Amino acid sequence: MSDSDYMGEALLPNPYGSGFEEQEAHWVDGLLVRSKLREKTRLQWGRFVQNQFFSVWRNSGPILLSLLYLFPLFIEMQTTLRIWLICLAALFVTLPRLPTIITLENTWKSAVDHLELIRRDEAHEAVRPGASRMLEELDDRRNVAKLHLNLGLLAFFCAIVALLQPEISLGPRLLLISASVTELILAIQPIILRNWGLFPDLKYPMLSIYKPCQRGMNLVYPLTDLMEAYLDPWTKRSWRNWKNEFENEIRTGRVIKSPADAVERLLLLEHLRLKKKLTIEEVELQKKTFLSETNEIKNLDIEYFLLHLYGQCQGLFHLVDGMVEELSTEKLENDWAMDSKLHRHDYGADVFIRITNYSSKKETVKLTITTPNAVPREQISIIDMKSTKLENKKYPLNDPLNENVIDSMTQLTNDSEIFWMSVSWSNKSAAKVIITLENELDELLLERELKVPSSSNKNVLWFRALNRIERLASQGGLIPR
Repeated sequence: MSDSDYMGEALLPNPYGSGFEEQEAHWVDGLLVRSKLREKTRLQWGRFVQNQFFSVWRNSGPILLSLLYLFPLFIEMQTTLRIWLICLAALFVTLPRLPTIITLENTWKSAVDHLELIRRDEAHEAVRPGASRMLEELDDRRNVAKLHLNLGLLAFFCAIVALLQPEISLGPRLLLISASVTELILAIQPIILRNWGLFPDLKYPMLSIYKPCQRGMNLVYPLTDLMEAYLDPWTKRSWRNWKNEFENEIRTGRVIKSPADAVERLLLLEHLRLKKKLTIEEVELQKKTFLSETNEIKNLDIEYFLLHLYGQCQGLFHLVDGMVEELSTEKLENDWAMDSKLHRHDYGADVFIRITNYSSKKETVKLTITTPNAVPREQISIIDMKSTKLENKKYPLNDPLNENVIDSMTQLTNDSEIFWMSVSWSNKSAAKVIITLENELDELLLERELKVPSSSNKNVLWFRALNRIERLASQGGLIPR
């Protein structure tokens, strides 16, 4: 083979040859650029859709059109005038439906790009089933908006066919009544869907439709673990970035020994403020004991997260309230303390359990959760319980100079065993859950019986209540019972 065979290759530029590094080439992350552009578009359309005047237009338009479809039944007018009236009214109602579809479309595309970034940069987050389920639920909302548009067009064509008839007889009357009823249903349904979460929040677009799919049974930092379980992959990246910056503002000491302790304390303080247990001034004073600067933490809307969790899974917050109340009361008669709360959902229930050993010695106990009609019927755990370092006595809630409930909560959480258990049933729902605590000799130490509500609170009324909670958040004390 002669040298001439390589003549063509010799003329091609060598990308690894000399001088290549001198070319000032800038590599562009196409996925990241596209994600930012779609996120910008989503925010622009989202602000327009959530505008107060646009909401009035979108909600009142179908009601007016429903009444206009009935006008030809009671008022005589020329055919041309009737057609023009209906066409203009239909155009007036259809226009606001288009921005709604565009907003949901851009939200879905932005979510897909963001999950692709997670799949590329944080593979362990992308494999969570909740990520795909989140997109499916958002896609359902997009399809509902398209269904509204198609049904509106169908009602419009029914009205046009009726108005083209020479006289409004029985057939055209039925068509006009059908068109009117269809628009009336479409007018009522968006009010329900808005509370259901049809229009995602601008700042945290996925938070309201995400459900936890992977979590631990043992809660080390209860409030933090619950929050992170309910964060969607999109919001979790922001939460993680915030925590990295938050660690630089922490001052460790006798009680707050790690950044995780500080995050848990911050969530507890905000919870007690919303419960009206602490004032804003007392919360700020407490923050200064473990934070060097409090300005940085205002970038994250912790109150929004807590209010969301109150509606999603309030059982743990009731458990935390029980811990605060226990530390605020007189000495317990029993050396063991066990508290449990239940939160019913569509397919079962979440059971939160807290066990504390106030005795002077370490002991092995057996925890049994019995649920009739459940699979499995009994869940048994063997636990080595260490003795708590806390003294079994009454503590003041907030006393900076002495031992208080807020400082003691960190120690009580570390010394207790807190579980997040799940129970489910197949055919007939369970009416109660029985929790027993026994020692090594099978002697009964404590027993609790939790009644299961007849239905889940995951319905339209709950979402309406959640919106009310968010509107009245500044008043505090709004945890649903």
